[in-house]
Amino acid sequence: MSGSIDIREHMPIVDGFPRPVWNSIAAVTNEDWIAVGRLWLEETARHLGAPYTVSETGNFFLLSPLNARKTGLLQGFVEKAWKQIGIKLAGLGESDPLGKGVVMLFESHDSYYEYSAHFYSEGEHPLSSGVFLNAEYGHTAIPFHDFSETEATLAHELTHCFLRSLPLPLWLNEGLAVTMEDELCGNRPLRMDSQRIAEHRNFWNADTIQDFWSGQSFGNVNEGLDLSYELGRYCVRALTHDIPAFIEFARTASFEDAGEAAALAVYQGSLGGVIEQFFGPGDWSPRRDP
Repeated sequence: MSGSIDIREHMPIVDGFPRPVWNSIAAVTNEDWIAVGRLWLEETARHLGAPYTVSETGNFFLLSPLNARKTGLLQGFVEKAWKQIGIKLAGLGESDPLGKGVVMLFESHDSYYEYSAHFYSEGEHPLSSGVFLNAEYGHTAIPFHDFSETEATLAHELTHCFLRSLPLPLWLNEGLAVTMEDELCGNRPLRMDSQRIAEHRNFWNADTIQDFWSGQSFGNVNEGLDLSYELGRYCVRALTHDIPAFIEFARTASFEDAGEAAALAVYQGSLGGVIEQFFGPGDWSPRRDP
């Protein structure tokens, strides 16, 4: 970039926010991308007005409407969470990502949805407490809740950020994110009691399990959404009994077949066998398209 362009010339206001036209921004080096990220966040803060500010840590930019003390607390959590995710998921993240990570914290759900709606197709979508937007300059957007919920959401979305370079099936990506959310924050205990297992058994069958493998059930606006996240976490727990094997599986798993080929290669068995551990024999394996 070397001062040859001004990112503001390539950042029109679209759907109420500055939206960089990334393919017209000549960022090449790591330093370029850091400079672009900084200008983007600063322009967004100016557009939003007080009390929004931009701060910077070793690995992240943070757009925040909070006061300096509260923003500092979140800065510390983001860096700590990023380090722990890197340790626990070593071997799965990008080795040398360009630029710094970006976290956009909004003061209300309304402003968060106004920002994030730009990235979704028209139609009904599940409510969310945060999102990692893996497009161009990937970034996390969340509304501020209380600190414990905000930290849990950050742990979840930063896991998606860490895994962004892998073509993971959605069930595996979300299963890892909820696992890390609980390990870092302890806010989402895994319920394995008989009542909850019964709820799963009543919902999952040979047809609905295909929605899980394809990722479609994670977009349900009614029933099945919570069960999908929980089942993803069950599967991650079952597969991580052998960590080196799991890392090999996750590095080669593809959304195109829900990770079935990787499971056959690494575990010498179908993913249907994982589901069978919980719900008994059945037609549980991912189906291949004809």
